[in-house]
Amino acid sequence: MKKIICLMLGLSYGLFHSQSQDLAKIAQGKYLGLQSISDREKNLFGYLALYDLGKTESDKKKNKLEYILFDKNLNTLSTGNFESDETAVEYYPYLNSTKQVVITPSFKIYDFAFDKSFYIPSDFVINLSDYQIKKKDKLEYDGTNLTFISSSKTNKEIKDDNKDLKKEKGYKLYSEIVELDNGQTIISEFKDEKSGSKDIMVSLFNKDHQKLWEYRFFDKDHKNNSVKFKVANYDDDVLIAKIFKYQEGDPEYYFMVFDMKTGKPLNKLPFPYETHLYITLDSVDGPINSKYNTDKKLTSLLKYSGSSTNIEGFVKLTYDKSLNQLSFNEINLQDIYKDHKDIEELKDPFDSKDLDIQSVNFLQNNDVFVILQKINRRKNDVSDLVVMDYDPDMNLRNIKTYPSQKNSTYLFSQYLNDKKDLAFFYANTEKKNREKKWNLYINTFINGQFKQEILPMSSENNFVIPYNAKEGYILLQELNEKEKYNKIRLERLNY
Repeated sequence: MKKIICLMLGLSYGLFHSQSQDLAKIAQGKYLGLQSISDREKNLFGYLALYDLGKTESDKKKNKLEYILFDKNLNTLSTGNFESDETAVEYYPYLNSTKQVVITPSFKIYDFAFDKSFYIPSDFVINLSDYQIKKKDKLEYDGTNLTFISSSKTNKEIKDDNKDLKKEKGYKLYSEIVELDNGQTIISEFKDEKSGSKDIMVSLFNKDHQKLWEYRFFDKDHKNNSVKFKVANYDDDVLIAKIFKYQEGDPEYYFMVFDMKTGKPLNKLPFPYETHLYITLDSVDGPINSKYNTDKKLTSLLKYSGSSTNIEGFVKLTYDKSLNQLSFNEINLQDIYKDHKDIEELKDPFDSKDLDIQSVNFLQNNDVFVILQKINRRKNDVSDLVVMDYDPDMNLRNIKTYPSQKNSTYLFSQYLNDKKDLAFFYANTEKKNREKKWNLYINTFINGQFKQEILPMSSENNFVIPYNAKEGYILLQELNEKEKYNKIRLERLNY
């Protein structure tokens, strides 16, 4: 979950009061948290507040949750209840391509890997036409058919199914199901036999769950053959994937472009950093989360890292449809200091390996705006923010450092002026006369110019959590548990 810092409320310097709500008075259950709702292009839709109403009567392992859905102006759109799966830890909302609010759960990776009773918890969907909430059915693949089931099978049930399949047909089936925004489904699969893996392929199914095509990675079976397949970008015409292919002992790492209608490979591009490329298209609040697709070009930003080689950075991957050309530009954090020794902000004793990616954003003209933070990994302390502006060819155009204390916290960014410009926020401490005070730093990048304003936050009783808001605003949540006070309000910024 994204790190949030609690700030003490102070003067409303630079802010203009707007719409507000008191979360403590408009719900019955125990308050669990507030989350912003955005689409995959980081456009804000609104907010979701969750409350715990206790265990359900029918199943004491499950909790009944109450939700309140707000639009971006803090108007209440709907309220309701749903029963959470016992394997869910927290829920995160986002807006999907069909303009539905999806409430998706997180879960414990250890349980996913080792707990026999674990099953993947279900998403919930709020239809914005009638505001009805329903549990989203799961897709199940048996090697031939793709069907809906009401809930996921447990690890034990999946293991038992594979035991039966091995007795009947001599192999175990392993598959990964990826639902695309356009209603189609990608499945990567292989069959595990005693002699090794076989039938390693990727398939596309349409909205009616009929197979449109399949692509097999090997002409013949071999015990050392394997493939790891990950979707990197797509539209109605093409699918771009990152592929790790291991053929009879020889590894290959590359991007591949498929024709979405036929499954025919259109292009292939080697990638030098092996398996350590993390695809985060489903995230709207992570450090690397951007796509910028037009009718002619598909562009995406992808993060990579590898602890064994200390490689870390990000890739801007572009496919030109008219030229059938696939290319990437990369920013390797190890190279930033080496290549820019003349830049004051990056001079010794700063070690470029201690740069941590906080946010990467596409601007409207296809510029890339990167926010990083200096980090001492041995002490786990963070300090200055380093901001870099790259042109569409990934040439460094602007760089600026924002000095901060070792316990400062980057919060979030938001687009301005139809994505031509950007604002970003971080929190910092200030010590004066042995008194520690919190400050909220409001930073803008408008018309190529940097500007900063500081909002003091100081009070003995109340805490404030800043949230992303509609353009030109910030959402502040003011808390006081003793007073049972929990107010959210939109404040207009003076830029």
